[in-house]
Amino acid sequence: MKSVLATWKWSLAVIACSPLVLLALAVLVAVWGFGAYQWLYFPTESSGISFVLGIIWAIAQWAVLAAFLAASVASATSAAATGASSLGLGSLLGFSLRQLLRCAVFVILAALLTLLLLAVVHRVNHYSLEVASFLTFHSEKPVRPETVEKIFEVIEWLLWIVGAGFLLGFVCILVPQGWRAASRSIPWLLTNSCWRSSFLTTLMSFAVFGGLTHLLVHWHPKVSPGSTDYAQAVIRLGVALLLVVTGWLFWLLALARLGVPRSEGLLPDPHCVD
Repeated sequence: MKSVLATWKWSLAVIACSPLVLLALAVLVAVWGFGAYQWLYFPTESSGISFVLGIIWAIAQWAVLAAFLAASVASATSAAATGASSLGLGSLLGFSLRQLLRCAVFVILAALLTLLLLAVVHRVNHYSLEVASFLTFHSEKPVRPETVEKIFEVIEWLLWIVGAGFLLGFVCILVPQGWRAASRSIPWLLTNSCWRSSFLTTLMSFAVFGGLTHLLVHWHPKVSPGSTDYAQAVIRLGVALLLVVTGWLFWLLALARLGVPRSEGLLPDPHCVD
């Protein structure tokens, strides 16, 4: 646990010393989000040309997302391996074409796994009434479906934390070492993401940075309408965006540091886990 706390402290110190990288990633996320939002309302059904443009737009967004992942992961894994005290803007361009292609394929696979998990969760939620009836019948005590739904929600959140930690740990090995090394690390990654340092780090990132972001986004201070209202919205959402990127970098740096690969290039060093 001491090494985990030391890693968290190191990650926060690196982020504090890298304001330009933080700002650059925040701008990239904002531009990508704006493009994705506009794409949702793009009239692709109006003509064949619009349909083709919509497809090209979607491919461009996918490419930007892969580049963002490659840049941030390559920079974080390099900093973790060398014990750097900060991230430079140049480090965001330190990825190769091969690493970019790995991230592009990974984005597709991660999206498919996420959709699969969403489908499973959605299907399980339909059985809350049946589970409540089953427990009521066998325990001879009334069990409310709402109670079962809350239990399902806790289990679902734990599954998301485990899955997210596993995927990020996987890509931290995939980008610098390739598919073979990442595939051979799957048993270790699953173990670590379920209850060890990866789980704690992912939980910390979601709870702190995700919680603060949620509070800022849903906080609506009472101000006079007009320019003051627009200003508070811009400032509030801008800080929320910076919190999201900070949480991403903290999560990424910490997992990369805790899972620094061995010199053999196969598995992370177990001494860096706990």
